[in-house]
Amino acid sequence: MSDTATVEPGSAGGDVPERYLGKWEARLEGAGTHRLTLTQGRVGERVLTLVADGAEQHCVFAADLAGKPDTEGTLRLTAATVTSGTPLSSCAPDTPTTLTLAPDGHLRRTGPTGAVTYSRVGIGESRTE
Repeated sequence: MSDTATVEPGSAGGDVPERYLGKWEARLEGAGTHRLTLTQGRVGERVLTLVADGAEQHCVFAADLAGKPDTEGTLRLTAATVTSGTPLSSCAPDTPTTLTLAPDGHLRRTGPTGAVTYSRVGIGESRTE
């Protein structure tokens, strides 16, 4: 008895496709390092935590899953809210964004002001760059 086929592209635990889950990182020229963590969840639940570290700031953001993935697997997220920051005045909420996986395995976060490409980090990741 297998009902997992009806759950694709998410998993039994939520609406986020398994291939998105985990830790991702981007180094942005002039803006420091952004570390993004995607966890399993359903529409309306928090699935993204983003930590942005710059020369003089540390900001932590969170966003919820805004809708089920489309046929290409693109994820839509709500506007990111600030959960903490140092100094807090340097952290501003973000606009809604989308997440897509590129054929080369990178994660692309796109919003009204542009896109950032993240590389997977963590277990099983070889960091030879």
